[in-house]
Amino acid sequence: MRKQLVLAVACVISTAAPAQEWKPAVAKWRACADATAVRYSKSTESASAVARLAALACHEEKKQASQAVVQAEGAAFGEQFIEAAERYYIDRLSVDVMEMRLKATEKR
Repeated sequence: MRKQLVLAVACVISTAAPAQEWKPAVAKWRACADATAVRYSKSTESASAVARLAALACHEEKKQASQAVVQAEGAAFGEQFIEAAERYYIDRLSVDVMEMRLKATEKR
């Protein structure tokens, strides 16, 4: 009985681990866009333009994240997930850029 329980837990862990492998790749992509947005926020472009440019500047990280999601979850889900995540993240990044600019003007 104990051997079966250990075997069941091992199976659950072994199937759950690959499903989580894409999360660090997505986090790396977002970290790249965050850092780029901080640099670009000093420009005179609109916040949405800065967010979009920051996301586009991290093309290689996005490609790696996309490949990791597709490999773990399948092509159809992976492509839809990355597209939706990018749209959502650009919206959030736009707000972050506006907040960065507000904080910068408050310090003056």
